[in-house]
Amino acid sequence: MTTLRLASLRTALLLTVLTVASLIGLGPAMAAGPPVSLGEVPVLTAPNAYGPGIWHHAKQGKTWYGSYRTFPDTSAYCIDAGKKSPLAKYFKGAEAEQVTSARTAWALHEYADSKSKDVQAALSAMARLDKALPHDHKVPPQKPGDLGKKFDSAAKQHSTILAKAKKYAGPYTLDISLEPVLQMPVLEPYAVAESSSSPDSETPDSDTPEPEPDTDKGKILGTPTDEATLTISLTSASGAQVPDVPITLQAAGAKDVPTTLTTGDEAVTTTLQASAPGTLSVTASAKVAPQTVRVFEPTSGTRVQRVITPDSPAEVADKATLELSSQPKVTTEISDQTPTPGDAVTDEFTVSGLIGDHTVTVEHTLWQTAARPTLGTKNDDARAIGSVTSKKVGNGTHTSDEISVPEDFRGWLYFTETIAGDTATKEWKGIHGQPRETGFVPWTPQADTEAVLEGTSTHDEVAVTGLHPGSEAVLTVTTYHVEDEPEQSAKPDGEELSVQDFTVVADADGHAEVSTEAIDMPVGWVTYVTEIAGSDVNAAWTSDWGVPAETVHRPPEEKPSTPPAPPEKPSTPPESPAPPEQPTTPPAPPEQPEQPAAPKKPQTPPVAPVAETPAAPGPPAELPRTGATGNGMLIGMGIVLVGLGSTVLLLTGRSRDKE
Repeated sequence: MTTLRLASLRTALLLTVLTVASLIGLGPAMAAGPPVSLGEVPVLTAPNAYGPGIWHHAKQGKTWYGSYRTFPDTSAYCIDAGKKSPLAKYFKGAEAEQVTSARTAWALHEYADSKSKDVQAALSAMARLDKALPHDHKVPPQKPGDLGKKFDSAAKQHSTILAKAKKYAGPYTLDISLEPVLQMPVLEPYAVAESSSSPDSETPDSDTPEPEPDTDKGKILGTPTDEATLTISLTSASGAQVPDVPITLQAAGAKDVPTTLTTGDEAVTTTLQASAPGTLSVTASAKVAPQTVRVFEPTSGTRVQRVITPDSPAEVADKATLELSSQPKVTTEISDQTPTPGDAVTDEFTVSGLIGDHTVTVEHTLWQTAARPTLGTKNDDARAIGSVTSKKVGNGTHTSDEISVPEDFRGWLYFTETIAGDTATKEWKGIHGQPRETGFVPWTPQADTEAVLEGTSTHDEVAVTGLHPGSEAVLTVTTYHVEDEPEQSAKPDGEELSVQDFTVVADADGHAEVSTEAIDMPVGWVTYVTEIAGSDVNAAWTSDWGVPAETVHRPPEEKPSTPPAPPEKPSTPPESPAPPEQPTTPPAPPEQPEQPAAPKKPQTPPVAPVAETPAAPGPPAELPRTGATGNGMLIGMGIVLVGLGSTVLLLTGRSRDKE
């Protein structure tokens, strides 16, 4: 019995000791660390009071490197190492005090929700070692790298988080800007340079002051469009770009604007398109890490640690505005670059640079000039043929109304366009001599020619009219020979005798003359064909073949007539016939009856004198005939004369006998 009583007393004493030890923090906690007076004693009855972390046994006592669940919605970190764990019951109704510590605030803002014990141990070490915060440590704080092997991973996290905190901690600057999107200059200009007052301006007088030197030399110039570039930059206290921060955007005067953008390691840009001329404005805002932490003191208990928690995010904002006006540009092309006088031409034009549905009025002027236009220069002789107006024109391709080309026009013609400026529109003035806006009506020369025959040679006199004044023209004169008289035709025929080329220069009236070199004129017909070669100012022209004025004729030469050769004389002349016998006494002539008296001629009325008609020339006297035939005729005539003489003698003798 005595032995049993002693055992019961010993058991009761042991239970009493254990109970007292448990009340003063010993008991099961002894296995976890040193006595309560040498550090923080884990509260085994409240295991949910601790977040991720690592216990550390220091010489001064045990301490927790990790987060606490002092508050239900955020992690808490002790700043008094070695005191009682900050259970929630000790902080009922506690109010926070904000203390500025940008790097610790950034670290808690970024990593407080981490589930990693190494990350939470690193955050706990930062809070204990932060000199900007109040402390009452019972166990000296240490860096994770000094806490032994089981803190190796925590040490790496601690170094990484500290480096990022130095780079990305606030205060922050949010900067946004709007810049117009410029359209680069084109190789072929369409508008008057900004330094020029007008496309129609004349050469300045000598009294006009010289323009000031261009201070923007070397600067890339361009034309604003209906777009703007939005640039967003979020920088930390160190000047580094802070990535992965959502930026909220609100815009006015633009369409299809994104509601958010996320920052990156470099400034972020996006392009906005204006919805109408006027003010384009953008407001940007972002929630960023705070520069402060919240410090809580316990409202009950003794020797309880104070804790810090992340503060609410800070907000930064910025605003940018840009005044935009329509910057119209007109590119054009004349409807016909080789119009015929009397035809109508139109201006095919494309408008760009208007913002949204903005419309403008375009004035089209058709100019004419006799000299080739120079790009960007108004010729001295340039004058307007006519103008038309296109109203309510938006971006896109359009066609102007027609303007007629004068019937007598020769030379160059081109369009210019003008858009008046106002508060919503920048003025546009097209330049003179734009190649695609220019048409050309060539001069139409022709030649008046006259073929000349001089003896046995011929040449051609050529007079050209209708040439462009002062221009050169190449003439080709071709000579053709035919046997029969040619009939005018567009197609040449016959034998080609010669081809002569000439270069002439037209005078102020477009005239030029030339004479061809003389060539031998063959028997038959020779006709000339004149060709004027086409050039960049003169149209080609060719005369017909066989034009009477360009044709000459040389008849064959007449040979003199030759009389017939006389017949050969016979060696013995022919015997003449014997004359007839003459009677001895001629017969008496018959008595002649008395002639009646001639009646008086009636008196004829006077006749008006008539111009004497010259007598027709008689036939030429025949040459005397010779030969046998002529001799016979002479003999016959002699016989007749002898007979007549005998008869006369007989008659004369008989009349004497009667007397």
